[in-house]
Amino acid sequence: MEKNRPWPILAAMCLAVALVPAANAQTLQEAVEQAISTNPDVLATTYRRLAADQGLKQARAGYLPRVDVGAGIGRERLDSTDTRILGLSETDLTRKTSSLTLTQMLFDGFAVKSSVEGQKARVASSAYNVGATAEDIALRTVAAYLEVLRRQDNVSAAGENLQAHQRIYEQIKERSEGGVGRRADLYQAQSRLALAQDYLRSEEGGLQDARIAYVRLVGAPPGSLVNPPSPAQALPPTEAAALSTAMTNHPALKAAQADVDAAEALHSAAKAGLWPRLDLELAVNHDRQGPLGPSHDRSAMLRLRYNIFRGGADAARISETASQTREAEESLKRTQRQVQESLSLAFNAYLTSRERLRVLKQYVNSGEATREAYALQFSVGRRTLLDLLNAENEYYNARITYLSGQYAELASQYRLFAGMGQLLDTLQIALPIETALLPGAR
Repeated sequence: MEKNRPWPILAAMCLAVALVPAANAQTLQEAVEQAISTNPDVLATTYRRLAADQGLKQARAGYLPRVDVGAGIGRERLDSTDTRILGLSETDLTRKTSSLTLTQMLFDGFAVKSSVEGQKARVASSAYNVGATAEDIALRTVAAYLEVLRRQDNVSAAGENLQAHQRIYEQIKERSEGGVGRRADLYQAQSRLALAQDYLRSEEGGLQDARIAYVRLVGAPPGSLVNPPSPAQALPPTEAAALSTAMTNHPALKAAQADVDAAEALHSAAKAGLWPRLDLELAVNHDRQGPLGPSHDRSAMLRLRYNIFRGGADAARISETASQTREAEESLKRTQRQVQESLSLAFNAYLTSRERLRVLKQYVNSGEATREAYALQFSVGRRTLLDLLNAENEYYNARITYLSGQYAELASQYRLFAGMGQLLDTLQIALPIETALLPGAR
């Protein structure tokens, strides 16, 4: 008799393979590097950093002299002592003037100094935000990468489960057709075979969903992914050690501190309105068609301006910036709590997943041993078909749960490094160049 070939199994496995396009192997490091270099969230923060650089240049320009050129032309009616002496009362003429003025700020109540300090803090904040966003995208990419791998393993497990049920079904069908098996057993085997087929289709759908999520982060579909190594050896021994690293290293905390510095500088700049302003002004004016002919004048002036009353605007601005400073300080405290919470949750997830994996390994081993024993006992009539099918289903569930546990433990390790702000360092990936501070920035 010709052996029955499990054509449905082969078709299902071909479909699963078709979901993964042929491509060169892609490591986790390569996937994260691609995500960081192309993800819009990261790119948006880099442009924000570049804008902050230009803001600092604008602030520093306040130390430099300002040069203004002016020109004017128009009709003018004159009735002055000079024109009356010349007998030209109410004379109409075309007036053409030009001027060149250089103004150098000497003292402005430290407004420029405060503005420069504020822009330096803004540069630092935007640079650290680039790092924080890159860390976040890296963690999400790691999760998407591992999810694709997990779903691929699930598809393989579901295919093997379907193959086992197909084999049992063919065995029961052969017995039934030979008159030594019960029709009810055939129906039961057929029912479980349909359920196994549904499991495979469900896992294939989950794999496709994982691939779509991967594309959204990385910008390209996953090729042949490689199982990444475990970074467990580099993990801190205690939660306290991990938290200490996070509180001194996490870029989100550094960004929040820089925001406080920027708010304090803004508060100092607001106080500049209470001070006088002193400028050195050099000017050249030329009147080509005055009432007495062309005229030229040059001047060098020290100009002092001191506002006495502005409707209380200066005091209100100072109070406003003081409140903004306190808001930034509270935002820093909130970020500290968020980092601490995220780190504690990540450490707890790591410990939990590590302990669960030991139990799940035993679960798989026991399920496999039960499956093999039931298959042997079924062949000699000591187990029912229902026992055998239940054992197969239990073993499949154990494998799926164990696979989830394996990837959960690995994901928790990378999540812990992200909680400390060291995920990119762990993956040996360089931070975007925009995370570097400019000379003179904080």
